[in-house]
Amino acid sequence: MAEQHILAVHTYGSQRVKAPGTNQTVSAYKIGYTSAACEALLALYGTKARDVSSPHASYRYVQIDGETTVRHGYLLLNVTNDELARAEAVTRRHHRATVYLWQADRWLELPHGRNPAYSESAARSGPGFNPSGFRPVAPSTGEKETAVEGIRAEKSQRDPNQKPWWWILGDTYPQRETLKRWGARFSSKRRAWYFVGWELPDGIKRLITEYATTEPGATTAQVEDDAPCSDEEAVAILGVPLKAESPKPDESPRLFQLGQTVYARHELEIPDSKAIPTGTRGTISRLYNRNAQHGWSYDVDFVGIGTGWYFERELTDLEPIPGIRITHGSVVPPGAALPPTDAELKRALMESGHQPDALTMNAPSGEPETIPEPDVPEEPQSIRVFKPQPLLVDGTPLDEVQTAIVRAKAQPTPVLHPAAVSQKRTLAAIGQSYVGELTGSITGNVYCFGYAIHEGICVFVNMGGPRMAVEAIRAKLSKGDIVNCTPWDAPAVELTAGEGNSGMFHDFMQNIPEAKFTSLILCHDLLVNPNYGGKSTTFILRTDEAQAAARLKHHVTELVKVPVFDEWTGYLYHTGQTAMLVRPTRSSGDIDLITVTLDIDAWTRLITGGIEQGVITLPISN
Repeated sequence: MAEQHILAVHTYGSQRVKAPGTNQTVSAYKIGYTSAACEALLALYGTKARDVSSPHASYRYVQIDGETTVRHGYLLLNVTNDELARAEAVTRRHHRATVYLWQADRWLELPHGRNPAYSESAARSGPGFNPSGFRPVAPSTGEKETAVEGIRAEKSQRDPNQKPWWWILGDTYPQRETLKRWGARFSSKRRAWYFVGWELPDGIKRLITEYATTEPGATTAQVEDDAPCSDEEAVAILGVPLKAESPKPDESPRLFQLGQTVYARHELEIPDSKAIPTGTRGTISRLYNRNAQHGWSYDVDFVGIGTGWYFERELTDLEPIPGIRITHGSVVPPGAALPPTDAELKRALMESGHQPDALTMNAPSGEPETIPEPDVPEEPQSIRVFKPQPLLVDGTPLDEVQTAIVRAKAQPTPVLHPAAVSQKRTLAAIGQSYVGELTGSITGNVYCFGYAIHEGICVFVNMGGPRMAVEAIRAKLSKGDIVNCTPWDAPAVELTAGEGNSGMFHDFMQNIPEAKFTSLILCHDLLVNPNYGGKSTTFILRTDEAQAAARLKHHVTELVKVPVFDEWTGYLYHTGQTAMLVRPTRSSGDIDLITVTLDIDAWTRLITGGIEQGVITLPISN
């Protein structure tokens, strides 16, 4: 079998261009004009690639037939020795190569006019990722290839009393979703999937074509152990007995005690999809024995939310700092499985019956003691969330709209008349601040100055940077692709119009040629063109309370079929928030966006109910 090599060819991503020969719009890869990348692709692909560059274009555009693999702005190719020599002959004729060879766990730039030998790519001037876990394309066939056919499992077990580790190797990429669904996880160090358990799940067994077993005491460690030999072999080589490992302390001390006040360290999850914000105050209501892997855990009664089971790492005894909100996430390499959240770990422990035993306080001594296990095993108790009790009228609970009317009657709402909006000021500034860099398989420093997300859909994003890079980001969002906003101190956030949704954004662009800077704001169609035909959703960019109330009054007037008067503006604004028809939108970067539910029935009931209860009245005309 011919030796295979992995090449990375630099590209600025794909773009729709008109082919000069046919005048048809095609998808092509954008390549630098002064490098050897374009000629190298044409030489490797042959008739499967065409140069569709315009004579006046500042870049080269290459149309490629068949599959392609693009990672972090580089086309990955699986080439033979002859194809590598062909690419090398092309790069030697140019001053820059921008074609790189993966060899000995590093990237080497191919020889070119300024350097006749292979050279290691400098920082930020070449690829910075490991391509071993990806599936490069063979230019000769135009199809993705894998080095290993089939899937095999290797069992590793050092201690017979502990669960073995199953390493799942081979052509696992097409089956990654199946492996993830059956509980396997991906190791970024070994670039392989693994599963911990006495036996592999049936779904994974059906994928396995070959088994290999590592006996207890062999060199394959339970957790990616790279030791050159086992402990027994070390004793035989050195001729001296190994010092017995001193027993570790049984456990780290418990941080919190029963009845202690704690706060949510970051945004927590609960089963009914309601979030516990960072800094929410709660009280320790129950202690649990220590779990060997996850440490101490507690039942916490959060004020106004309910009681749930939480790990110690999710809590803190420090009061929150105003203005700081922490969400919890993980950064994973492309193609890797997302690690389970703490909420998923706790749910798995309860479903498998491995939740730690709860403790109770011994009244005479004040020491905790373990609650004796019942004779009959009980079902593990799930996280308990106690919702606020609804208001009752004659024993019948009120819905959200009725509750909002009752509360508005009990506590009059502040008056927010549209006339309160200054008549002199016709424009208001939208808040903005730097929140991260936008990336999406392109090269260019595009900075994000704010975004807003509703149910996973990006409804507002403010960006700025070089014009070509900004337009590339706009093109990806318009096609429904995913763009990542990467802050410097937090996990990346995905921005998208939703799977399969294209052309959903309206752009507001300002170009500053002197500064070589382009500012762009994209607004979702739901924000720009509200749908008043039934039940829909729109949004309001809030600059102050009076402006937001006036804008809400306009939406309600367009929606309902009854008159809406200016005097009702404050009532609609505040009761709409109580009824959850008006609510905050997840945003960042000083963007204050509120979500408005355009439910004609709910808003009509809110108006007629307010009149019936005397909360609002019809104006008296002269």
